Amino acid sequence: MSTARYQEGSIARVRRAKGPDVWVYRWREVVDGKRLQKKKVIGDVDRYPNKSAVKREVENLRSEINARAERVGRLTVEELWGHFQANELRDPDVSRSPTTIALYLTNFRHHITPHWGKVLITEITPVGVERWLRSLPYANSTKSKLRNQLSALFSHAIRHGLYSAAANPIKTVRQSAERETTPDILSLEEIGAIISRLDSTRVRTAVLVAAVTGCRRSEVRGLKWRDVDFEKLWLRLERGKVQKHQTKLKTEGSRKGVPIPQELAAALITWRGESLYRSDEDWIFASEMNTGREPMWFDILLPRHIQPAAKAAGIDKAVGWHTFRRSLASILAKRGENVKVVQELLRHANSSTTMKLYQQAYADDKRAAQDHTRSLFLAHKRAS
Repeated sequence: MSTARYQEGSIARVRRAKGPDVWVYRWREVVDGKRLQKKKVIGDVDRYPNKSAVKREVENLRSEINARAERVGRLTVEELWGHFQANELRDPDVSRSPTTIALYLTNFRHHITPHWGKVLITEITPVGVERWLRSLPYANSTKSKLRNQLSALFSHAIRHGLYSAAANPIKTVRQSAERETTPDILSLEEIGAIISRLDSTRVRTAVLVAAVTGCRRSEVRGLKWRDVDFEKLWLRLERGKVQKHQTKLKTEGSRKGVPIPQELAAALITWRGESLYRSDEDWIFASEMNTGREPMWFDILLPRHIQPAAKAAGIDKAVGWHTFRRSLASILAKRGENVKVVQELLRHANSSTTMKLYQQAYADDKRAAQDHTRSLFLAHKRAS
């Protein structure tokens, strides 16, 4: 742990092979019992002609170094979270989306700080965090996010010299992100049955876009008319819309865009003819309540339109916007499409995600695969 003794440090003029001499500030830190020499180039002699000018420049740095030395290992999780908010959470170089920032704020306010806030960061152990996560009545995906955000907090502490250990203790916390239940998928016939029972052209078209292209809810919601190339039959994906936030898409692959069939282009043209908001810069699924300034609220469409249509069609499955994306992959897999084709259509970073999360076999296919075992039952009947 770093010493709390105040140090002035030293300033030296250092000659360079090329260019003017530079002023270098040096100080010491003791980390894990080892004395480390630190240094930082303040500037050249053209900018700081004498040592007095350099001393004035390093005053803030000297204060920061000594304050850091006094605080190393003595911060509580709550204090470290405050430092994280002030220095990293909204840092443009980190490029966190507004929704990610909002998730950090929510999780720390409601989960992490109430439990760990007053605990010194040196007292946090991997086993203790694992026990806490197991005690939470949440899905694995939620627990995994909590673990990852706590890990980001400790990485921040190490990077800023606020934690004396070299390794992040949260890295060894065991927490699965696997689903505990298998999500439902729809057959092509079931999707058609839902669409046929939707009485709104706008909602039908939104479901068609989701079901045919595999676009995520935020991507469909974030579409503008200028994103559709009706001649080349191509859908450009440039943004997402989550609540009131406009977000970047998840990966470079997500921004590649997708082809659309002629029939979907025709459905979009029909809807554009009916929509009050049809200029290139308008949202394709604009909200009339907001006079087109924002896209409509897709979460409302599920209980008001889509789920009642599924129930009317006799479909007893949990249907959400992501159901259409998962179902598309399974439909394509059932028809023998190449995994690489499905991966690129869904814009996954790698094919393992496609295989693991989306290509679920249908019950009928599983039964058909068992046909080769029928001879066993004939043998059983003869024996009895």
